[in-house]
Amino acid sequence: MNVKVAKLKMKTGKGRPRSVGKTVARSSSGRIMDIFTLDSNSPTFDDDLTYVYRANVAKARRENEKLFGSADGIRTRVRRGKSSGSLNAARKK
Repeated sequence: MNVKVAKLKMKTGKGRPRSVGKTVARSSSGRIMDIFTLDSNSPTFDDDLTYVYRANVAKARRENEKLFGSADGIRTRVRRGKSSGSLNAARKK
């Protein structure tokens, strides 16, 4: 058995702002939800709202990565025919 001794580094990113509250609750279907609360009278309201938005986007991307294997979700391939020059023209066979 090997024992590794190393100095632990602190995280470089900022934590959640104090004016943003986070509560974990269950929905009526039993699903766990993170609920963020903002103080609308906070002098840093813009930054707090940006923090909450980024946290929601990061969570959605993590869920997409688990479900679809890509953070962008399902990618559909679009087949396009050759254009005849007109926007609403029917495709020739």
